[in-house]
Amino acid sequence: MVNGSRANLRRMDQEQSTRYKRILAFVIFVIVTLMMITVTFLNPFFMKGQIRSSNNRAVIVRQVNGHFDRLADLIGAKSEGDSNLLTIQQTEPIADHVIDYTLGIHGIKVSNLELAKQILDDINKNIDKGASTDAQVVRQKLNKEKDNAPYAVIKAFDLNVVTLGANISILLLIVNILIVIISIVSLISLIQDMKTRTSVKAVIHDTTAAGMWSGFWMILIFGILAFIPVAFNLESLLLGDVGYWLEIGSSIFLEFVIVGVIMYVVCAIPWQLTTPN
Repeated sequence: MVNGSRANLRRMDQEQSTRYKRILAFVIFVIVTLMMITVTFLNPFFMKGQIRSSNNRAVIVRQVNGHFDRLADLIGAKSEGDSNLLTIQQTEPIADHVIDYTLGIHGIKVSNLELAKQILDDINKNIDKGASTDAQVVRQKLNKEKDNAPYAVIKAFDLNVVTLGANISILLLIVNILIVIISIVSLISLIQDMKTRTSVKAVIHDTTAAGMWSGFWMILIFGILAFIPVAFNLESLLLGDVGYWLEIGSSIFLEFVIVGVIMYVVCAIPWQLTTPN
């Protein structure tokens, strides 16, 4: 009878320990993932550096040139060839202004006219006599459009969608910060509750086990996301700008995978040291 009661108690302790580990693993995963998203995808400084990496420069050139070709078509300066009209040096300032407008700390955006004027200014400054003939024709046509030129840029570069993206990004930033704060408070509360029910050694063992599981899921999930642009031709899927950003995001997701590996290794050491004999 006594042995049966002890077995039941051990089983209940194991079930409770498993439940705690699952909750901890989820909370740790949420905290680390949201913090990574905040300092990467929602960080304008990081993203401007990212588009200058060797892997992503070609992606940005294709993306900006796609919109520039559309602009040329709208104002009647469409070229016959399919080659890129703008170079890396001419596309990067435009991409920078879009990133500055979209990401970072800002209020709700209601107008994109100023952004359109900045893009026009980039075109005027960077398309000089050394640029392609077709690009110079586009600049000349834009100068003739005068007050209508910004509205052509708004349409060609889908700036209404960019404005929507800017408003979504600031909401995501606020939500991310709030969820991270709540999750950290929940994590501390869970660990404190565990301390009242078991030994410190067992708490360390269960917490590091949860950290290992969180690291594993980061490796798996973000490894798959990083592999998508390699496995599929995103341009052929007609995803538009989403496809371009998935291509850029693939290299960022690899950094998430690296963080997952570090978490797994760092947690594995104390987990092994606190494993019951």
